[in-house]
Amino acid sequence: MNKSHNIASSISRWKHTRTVTSKSKLLTRQFLRLENLFNVLWERGNDVFGSFPIRRKLSIILVMIVTIVIAIITTIFQQSEERLLKSKLEDVCTLSVRYLSYDIKDKLLLKKYEEITERVLSIKQQPIEGLDYAWVINSSGQYVSHTDKSISLAENQSVPDDLMKYLSTLTDVGTRETSTHYEFYYPIFFTRTENGVDRNIFVGAAGIGFLKHVILTPIRDAQKIIITIALLVTIISILGIYFIAQRMVKQIQALSEGAKQIGEGNLSIKIRVNSRDELGQLAQEFNNMTMHLKEKVHMQKFVSQMTRQMIKKNIISSDNNNDGEQREVAVLFADVRNFSAFSQRHNPQFVIHLINIYLNLQAQIIEENFGIVDKFMGDQIMGVFEGKNKSENMLKAAVTIQKEIRQLNDKRQKSKQEILTVGIGLNTGPAVVGHIGSKDRLDYTVVGDAVNLASRFCDVAKPGQIITSVDLFDIIKDRYPAMRIGSIPIKGRLRPVDICEIDYLREIIM
Repeated sequence: MNKSHNIASSISRWKHTRTVTSKSKLLTRQFLRLENLFNVLWERGNDVFGSFPIRRKLSIILVMIVTIVIAIITTIFQQSEERLLKSKLEDVCTLSVRYLSYDIKDKLLLKKYEEITERVLSIKQQPIEGLDYAWVINSSGQYVSHTDKSISLAENQSVPDDLMKYLSTLTDVGTRETSTHYEFYYPIFFTRTENGVDRNIFVGAAGIGFLKHVILTPIRDAQKIIITIALLVTIISILGIYFIAQRMVKQIQALSEGAKQIGEGNLSIKIRVNSRDELGQLAQEFNNMTMHLKEKVHMQKFVSQMTRQMIKKNIISSDNNNDGEQREVAVLFADVRNFSAFSQRHNPQFVIHLINIYLNLQAQIIEENFGIVDKFMGDQIMGVFEGKNKSENMLKAAVTIQKEIRQLNDKRQKSKQEILTVGIGLNTGPAVVGHIGSKDRLDYTVVGDAVNLASRFCDVAKPGQIITSVDLFDIIKDRYPAMRIGSIPIKGRLRPVDICEIDYLREIIM
């Protein structure tokens, strides 16, 4: 029997455990569903909020903060004000019912009901705000007097039993709230001494009823005032927040537009500083950055491309090695002929204007043919070519320069304008590439015998000529014919160098 009981008990405990486990799993699944739903709603809310403009985000956040703060302050103030008003009203009502009780106590003991009625009616006539009725009952709960004549004239009219039971237990002022009234009661006792002990005997009670809607009018008025003030403060706060957010966003938008303009290459953009706060400081720093960028761009015009490439390379690699290196280069020198005599005949402004036209044309052609303008030396330009096809690119650039200058001069002569002519020297060979100059002023350039020869060839070139060495021409002779024009002595060399002129007007067609 005990064994069967133990088995049944074990089965019961197993079922109970299984039921609890099932309920726990069900609650866990429901909790996970709620958690997933919350996460989905939160992510969607973040996506929607994240797509808002900054001005709207700031406005929403600040308005929410201000609204919550105002709501909390309003609630606290309203509850405090309501408690204060109710306390004052209770004091007035309590004094009224006590005053009535004290006034009729003796009359109730002597059963002077007519005088009691006069006193009750006089209470009704007093300017007590919200007073609706007053009454007096005897120890049996029967109305002795009532401001309502229908109750006062009726015989044996009594208060409800539950109220009578409540009144008989009172020792001080009691209150009760109905749907329409606040009622205040005060018990009337007669003290009698029996066997040396004072005993309070209940002889009746006085009651006063106040209309709830009248009593609560000051509270409702206070609530309306509080709500009105809260709404006004909220509206003013929202407008102020919107104005502040608009100014902030306007400055941010101006910075964004300025960054866009800089990205498009407009370095003349200037942001108006509207404040002295962090955004104003950011706008000022943006203008300073723009000015420095503009200075840098203008400074780059006075720095060779080789120097800029070297600086960029050193920044990327953090290599500040100033030692030179030897490379195979092709060098082009182009010099304006008879420039000294020309500059003496014209004013400096015109000389600079005209020489820049010719130098700009030559620089563009050198860069179009994969060369680098190393430097400008007065009326002379130096171009450097590197790479597998350096000699061919240099020759093409030299030929294009002479042809373009011929076309330019033809146009200028037709319009009776001054013209300039150029002589070009070409050479290839090893040269040292590196920093040249003092510790405070450096230039990144190429130096060496190959560079000196190119410069010397340029010196002997006449207007419209392209001069190079015979050795170089053997490399590029498949493109243009040339004729040997002799040799020139070079300082530092024992033998003269043979040179030739490239006849670029007669291109060889393969």
